[in-house]
Amino acid sequence: MTQGTVSFGRSLRPQFLLESSYTSLNHGSYGSIPKALLPVLEDLRLKSEVNPDRWLRREMFPVLERNKKVLADLVHADPNELVFVFNAMTGINTVARSLPLEAGDKVIYFNTAYNSVESTIKFIKNSEKLSLIRIDLAYPLDDHEVLAIIKETIERENSKGNGKIKLCFMDAISSVPAVRFPFESAVKLVREYDILSLVDGAHAIGQIPLNLHEADPDFFITNCHKWLFAPRGCAILYVPFRNQHLIHPAIINSAYADHSDPADKTVSFQQEFAWPGTADFSNFMCIEAAVDFRQSLGGEDAIMKYCHDLAVKGGASAANILSTKVMENTDRSLTVAMVNVEIPLRNVNLSDAEVISIFIDKLLYEHSCMAPVYKHNNIWYTRLSAQVYTDEADFETVAKAILTVCNELETK
Repeated sequence: MTQGTVSFGRSLRPQFLLESSYTSLNHGSYGSIPKALLPVLEDLRLKSEVNPDRWLRREMFPVLERNKKVLADLVHADPNELVFVFNAMTGINTVARSLPLEAGDKVIYFNTAYNSVESTIKFIKNSEKLSLIRIDLAYPLDDHEVLAIIKETIERENSKGNGKIKLCFMDAISSVPAVRFPFESAVKLVREYDILSLVDGAHAIGQIPLNLHEADPDFFITNCHKWLFAPRGCAILYVPFRNQHLIHPAIINSAYADHSDPADKTVSFQQEFAWPGTADFSNFMCIEAAVDFRQSLGGEDAIMKYCHDLAVKGGASAANILSTKVMENTDRSLTVAMVNVEIPLRNVNLSDAEVISIFIDKLLYEHSCMAPVYKHNNIWYTRLSAQVYTDEADFETVAKAILTVCNELETK
């Protein structure tokens, strides 16, 4: 498909580093950088080697700020409300372990939370003696149904009078199932009950438009290395000015600000996050080049439209091959650039973990392709990621490989 003067699909594969024989519909897991970023990354790393003191003490900071400004413009936030972190889990842990939660406080989360996020939630429960409230969502659900479940849960818990709900973890786009969560409306809803919102937007930037000032979450984290084409190990944490006094880096350093001490007003939020220790900060400084590359393809709107349209068409093609159906609601709001397709796997005498492991090995080593499989609401699905370098034929290739593995598993 052509967007302006750029042809999306397989013709763009040479601009990425993926093996020519490999069909990946798993961009959502790890991302993939364009070749155009390699010289930028190499130059940045070289600068840190030829004169480490000059670069790491002085010259890299203006470059970091310039890249942060690019991100701020993209997500509609003030640059001073953003800090770089290495990945979404660093950001999630930063917020979850900073908040002044007390024994007996309640925390809401969903069964669709990323597994590491759920582990973090359990950790803070055990360390702070919190009460966890898990909301189970069985997709496909319409947005109004999700919001009604949240509201009902909050009012039921509040009526018990045995602790206050302080925090709600939610996704922007959940990992599995890969569905667009109505986080903008959910943020407003929980705020009505004086509940803080922590949005895991790991899959958000580059896949959906973001306006953080308009959505106004209390905390938002998103990976730039998934859908924005930045190198791996690059994410941003958004903390609006009103909440910055609550948050400290996951790695405490010499710039720690003791907010319990009224006299300690000398260290800013930005200063606390500026130096997590000696590390390679080059990935953060590739944002500008990644966004420039995206502009060369036609910009955010063109990329998002192509990926969404392909996810819809490719998902339908895959479902046809698998003789199943796509997970979608009546609003047609679940699918963005990742589509969930049911797979015909029902009579297998193996654990879920064994099934997933077999799929990974067989798809990678026997079929030279990849798309994760998972179970939701006792149904097996595959998550297929559309990207500018994929086309409908790739969805057909992966669907046929998945069907082969399903047949092999069911004959055992």
